[in-house]
Amino acid sequence: MKKFLTLLAALVCILVLAEVGVYSDKIVVGSFQALSGSYAIIGQEMSKGMKAYFNWVNKNSGVYGRKIELIIADDQLNPSKTVVEVKRLVESDKVFAIVGGLGTYGCLAVMDYLEQNKVPFVYQGAGTSLLVMPPKKYIFGVQPDYTLEGQLIAKFLVKELGKKKIAILYMANDIGKEGYAAALSRLQSYNLKHVVEISYNPAETDYSALAVDVLNANPEAIIIYGLITDTIRWIKTLRDYGVTSDIVTIYPNADPSFVTLGGKYVEGIYLTGWVPLATPDKPEFVRDYERAVAIFQETYPKEIPSSYAVAGFIAAEVFVQGLLRAGSDLTREGLVKALETFDHWNGILAKDITWGPNLRRGKSSMYFIKIENGVFVPVTDLISLQD
Repeated sequence: MKKFLTLLAALVCILVLAEVGVYSDKIVVGSFQALSGSYAIIGQEMSKGMKAYFNWVNKNSGVYGRKIELIIADDQLNPSKTVVEVKRLVESDKVFAIVGGLGTYGCLAVMDYLEQNKVPFVYQGAGTSLLVMPPKKYIFGVQPDYTLEGQLIAKFLVKELGKKKIAILYMANDIGKEGYAAALSRLQSYNLKHVVEISYNPAETDYSALAVDVLNANPEAIIIYGLITDTIRWIKTLRDYGVTSDIVTIYPNADPSFVTLGGKYVEGIYLTGWVPLATPDKPEFVRDYERAVAIFQETYPKEIPSSYAVAGFIAAEVFVQGLLRAGSDLTREGLVKALETFDHWNGILAKDITWGPNLRRGKSSMYFIKIENGVFVPVTDLISLQD
């Protein structure tokens, strides 16, 4: 009887000490993506990037002998579905962490729930600064947020291109308003005022009347804080009206669809980026990109990863690096402390990632691209507000 009680006590101790989602042979993690519905192309591609990287890790003995088991919930980019699916992942599937959730409003909808339940949430496919400002213990952002991006755009125009007369066009929604406020704040720090601002509805199909206001203001440069369809509509309208000003917009990661949809109109347009391009003058980036493609093609033969797949790849690689730093006795608290040790960390595709005890904005630098002869050409190295 005494021996039985001793064994029972040991078993209870093991059960108490065991971390949710962590087993002797695997780590169970969750994600939410739009796998069906209107935005499925984004969610499916981002999922591919995560799966490819995790498959490669698992093929190479996992993390301290544990394989990573990924459960992806389909929320269709619907925040109400996101809440239901994330609660299921946490309470029923018992995931250790959430990695790579997609969509600003879905991420915001589950942010407080995950924080209150002490579930690490690593990488959000979203741009709102509300996820990382003020910092929350269990929420780790990677992508540059709209506030950082807006300030860097203003800095690029003033400090790199020497522009002083700047117009700001922005969507009348949370994304546009945050970017507008950030750009305006940075311009004011240089004692500059924008010459015109236009808040617009991205669903409208005719910006002709608004374009006249831009033409009359005669800006040296124009910031467009919009999505791909309305941004290209703006560029075409402005160019047709004879506006020749330099234009900077936020469409990220050099997605070829921007050139395909914009054609000759997008020649000379500047864009922001945070994943460095693999160009001949940067052989180290070429080497990293080729390695990432090889890893991706182990799961998806002959496919080239899209920009959304790259995002998923980065989400997975920063998470795995956190696991490696956390050690074999893995806990959620240990992962948090490990992620806080990132100091300008570079992975295969992830570059310049920094977190700390009071810092959850993982990316504080971006670079700028220009479209020349239909090709994306880097015009700066990674720059930060402190440079």
